[in-house]
Amino acid sequence: MAGERASRSERPLEGLSVYGFRPTAASSIPLYYQLYLVLQRAIRDGYMQPGDRFPSEEAIAAHFRVSRPTANRAVEELILRGWLTRRRGLGTFVQEAETAELSLLNGSLSFSDEIGALENHRTRFATRGLVVATREDAAVLPVEEGASLVYFRRVHAVGERVVMVCDSWLPAERFPGLEEAPFVEGSLFRTLETAYGCPIASAERSVEAAEVLDSEVAELLLVPQFAPTLLMTGVAFDAMRNAVERMMAYVKEGVAFRSVIASHRLGAGR
Repeated sequence: MAGERASRSERPLEGLSVYGFRPTAASSIPLYYQLYLVLQRAIRDGYMQPGDRFPSEEAIAAHFRVSRPTANRAVEELILRGWLTRRRGLGTFVQEAETAELSLLNGSLSFSDEIGALENHRTRFATRGLVVATREDAAVLPVEEGASLVYFRRVHAVGERVVMVCDSWLPAERFPGLEEAPFVEGSLFRTLETAYGCPIASAERSVEAAEVLDSEVAELLLVPQFAPTLLMTGVAFDAMRNAVERMMAYVKEGVAFRSVIASHRLGAGR
């Protein structure tokens, strides 16, 4: 096994020609980040396996025809985001990574609860308190602009890797004390049902490619500001179709979405 890993690590950059990638200063994306993206993709696609020694910065710089500082910064990004690890006196190695796979189409009404069901999931509050409703809030929730809202910002991680930052806004008048109440089983929706008698009956979600504009979100996700992300937005409703929660989630790269949909017309056309 050690010999096989050594063999792979000697020429791992040669296999990256499959991507047809050449860094270019003509792009609006910085050179180091272009390089980070292709190296990260190589790890995700299995060209470099967990436990493999990562190519040296000199080799990376020579292969992609970039400067040593550019290669160094790309490698530092990979380390920062948990794709690589440095071992004192040994070198840099591909990290054993936890995977996150989610679905846009399933029976889970809470996107945060879906992530919470993953093995080795961890979550923490970055922000928790009361805020004033904006015009955008009032357009979605049954509140007036300027009303009080309960606001949460939670950071979700799988293993050591942060995968999502999720914001939630709820009417404070309907859920008094929610900004301080402990969550039942770590779930907002279970808390609403158990503590406030408000089961969630339905939810809507949408997803789009976006950039991380919020500097705090970028810091929590461990990505540069304006880095690409998947922006998930949604609204949760009670049984009377009243909007209960407005949600916005920033999903980091490396999270896979997969849905399996069964046809209700099995055998049709045969």
